[in-house]
Amino acid sequence: MKIGILGGGITGVALQHFLEHDSVVLEAADQPGGLCRTYFKDGFGYDIGGHILFSKNERVNAFVDELLAGNLNQCRRANKILYGGKYVKYPFENDLSSLPPEDNYECLMGYLKNDFDGDVKNLRDWSYATFGAAISEKYFLPYNEKIWNIAPEELGLDFVERIPKPPVEDVVRSALGIETEGYLHQLYFRYPTRGGAESMVTGLIDDDSAIVCNYTIRSIRRDGDGWQVSDGETTHEFDHIIVSFPIHNAIRCFEAVPDEIASAVDDLRYNSIRVVLVAVDNESLMDKSAIYIPDPTVVMHRVCFMGFFSQELVRPGTSSLIAEVTTNPGDGVHELDDEELTRRVVEDAERIGILNAKDVIVTDVRREPYAYPVYTLSYRKNRATLHRYFNELGVDLCGRFAEFDYINSDECLNRAMTLADRLNGLEARSDAPA
Repeated sequence: MKIGILGGGITGVALQHFLEHDSVVLEAADQPGGLCRTYFKDGFGYDIGGHILFSKNERVNAFVDELLAGNLNQCRRANKILYGGKYVKYPFENDLSSLPPEDNYECLMGYLKNDFDGDVKNLRDWSYATFGAAISEKYFLPYNEKIWNIAPEELGLDFVERIPKPPVEDVVRSALGIETEGYLHQLYFRYPTRGGAESMVTGLIDDDSAIVCNYTIRSIRRDGDGWQVSDGETTHEFDHIIVSFPIHNAIRCFEAVPDEIASAVDDLRYNSIRVVLVAVDNESLMDKSAIYIPDPTVVMHRVCFMGFFSQELVRPGTSSLIAEVTTNPGDGVHELDDEELTRRVVEDAERIGILNAKDVIVTDVRREPYAYPVYTLSYRKNRATLHRYFNELGVDLCGRFAEFDYINSDECLNRAMTLADRLNGLEARSDAPA
C-alpha cells in the first residue's frame, strides 16, 4: 500500500517515520516542519512560539529520549505573569502574596467564598465558577481574551480540561506567602540543546524519507479505489491518503464537498500569530522562561526567552526574546507590516520594563496564518461533522489543523504513532470523534 501524507509538519513527518508502508509527504513550504520550524537570524535562533517538551505519555517520552539522545536540556519552569507592573509567579493563583494586599485578599476570598451559582455555558462562566470573580477579572479572563482574540463568553468548554483546578490549600498557602507550585505536570520540561524545536523534525527524517517540498496541493480526487493528488502540474497516485495540512485549505481541494461540510469547516475559527524576535547586546533576558501579559494595551500576549531554553540560540554576551502576537484580519494588528509591528513590540517591551530599546541589535518577524484552533461555542458540533465526513470518505485526519484540535508537539507525535499503528495493522479503526 502506498500512502500519501498531505502536509509535512511534525505530524506528517512523524507519520512517515512510524509507517511501515511506502509513503510520500507532500509539503507546500520549502522545507518540512510547520509550526515546529526553527529560524536563525544573525546568530539568534527562535521557534514559532514557545515550544517545550513535556508529556504524561510514557511512550512519547521514551521516543523523544531516543530521538534527541544527547541533545536535551532539562529545565525548570520560570514563568511569570506581569500584573500591575509586578511579576507574579505562574500560575497566578499560586503566587497571590505577590499581589498588592487588597488584590490578594479579594482573590483569596473570591476563591473561598465563590458565590457563582449559574449554569456553566462558556469559558467566562467556567472561570467564575472555578476561580471566583477576582482571579477571573484580574488575570484569567483578560489573558484568555487576548490570546484567543475573542470574548470569553463566546468560547466553549472544550479545552478547560487542560487547566488544573488548584487545591484550596494551595491557594490559601499562596495568599499567606508559603511557596506552592501549580501545573506540576509542566514544572519540569525539556528542550533541545542544539537546533531548537526543529531538531525533533530533523531527527525524524532519514535518507529513506520521501518528502516533496514546494508542492501546493490544488486537487484531491478519487481514482477507483485510490486517490490522485495534484498541484496542477504533477500528479501523485496513492492507495490511501492522510490529511495533515490545514483543513480549511484541504477542504477546497476535494470534489463535490456537501454544503453542510463546507459550512462546518468555514465556521471553525482559528487565530494567526506573529512572532517577533528581539535580541539585545546584554544577558538581561535570560532569567525567565516566559512572561504572560494580560494587559490589553500591550500588543503581545506572551514573550519567551530563547537563551533560557538553550544558550546555543543566542550569541555569547547577548540574549533574546520572542514576542507572540495573536491576530485576525481587521483587529488593528493583522494589517501592520513587519517594521510597524516590530516597533510596537519593542516600544511595549520597553514601556513595561522588559528591555531597553537602545540595547536592541537584531529583530526578525515570522507570520503563521494557522496558529491556534479556537474553541468557539459551535466548535464541537462543527468538528464532529467534519470528522464524520472524512471517516465516511476513508480519509484519515492527523495533526493540529487537520483534526482541528489544539494539541502540542508531544500529542502530535502520539497521534502519529497511534494512526501508524492502525495502518500498520496493529489496531482497529476507531469511530469518528463526538
